[in-house]
Amino acid sequence: MKKLIVSILTFFVVLSASAHAVFIETALKGVKGQSHTVKVVYGEPDEHEDISKWWWYKDGMQVDLTLIKPDGSTTALTTTAQGNHLLATFVPDQEGVYHVSLARDTERREGAKTQYQINALASIQVGRSTVGNVATHIVNDLFVYADQGVYKNKKEVSLALYEKGKPAAHTFFQVIAPSGWIRWVETDDKGVARFIPEWTGKYFVEVSKKEKVEGEAFEEYSRATSMSFEVK
Repeated sequence: MKKLIVSILTFFVVLSASAHAVFIETALKGVKGQSHTVKVVYGEPDEHEDISKWWWYKDGMQVDLTLIKPDGSTTALTTTAQGNHLLATFVPDQEGVYHVSLARDTERREGAKTQYQINALASIQVGRSTVGNVATHIVNDLFVYADQGVYKNKKEVSLALYEKGKPAAHTFFQVIAPSGWIRWVETDDKGVARFIPEWTGKYFVEVSKKEKVEGEAFEEYSRATSMSFEVK
């Protein structure tokens, strides 16, 4: 029995410590005509690693983000290195929901059997219009989508997971609360996971999936993605 308890605790610690990820950090509300700041960070939601420690980034590497406007048009956002984050800005010229996404295959060592892919997403509400609040505007191979930028505390939150444009059923992903509490939730047959938040503040979501491939110089894709939403 003691061995079982230790095994369970060890498993929980491993899961809890797995929050190192690439996130897009930004205010989830913006104002039309005013500059909006976007940061790419790596580490824990509340503790960001210096760029020199990012395993997937090399000094001088150009990392572009994709800005998806409410009308579905896109533009590239060029980032600049700023110590512990990559920085980009844009000025919203429409009201509605904007999406900022990162999708990047990492450099793969010669002979490596796994190709890693980084995905991250942030959705920004500008004004009161809901134009653009659709998952079909997003083309990342793996992403979690929230149909609301802000949810109510103690009320059900629904999050949809998409893999290569289709709902990803029966997949676990990690939800990290402002308190540091971590919960693993599973998507249903339609790729939707539900849970009830216990705290107000900003929540982060992470998920990773592997896919066997053929006809490539590697054997599998290992994709990771992240996003955030707010609870009030």
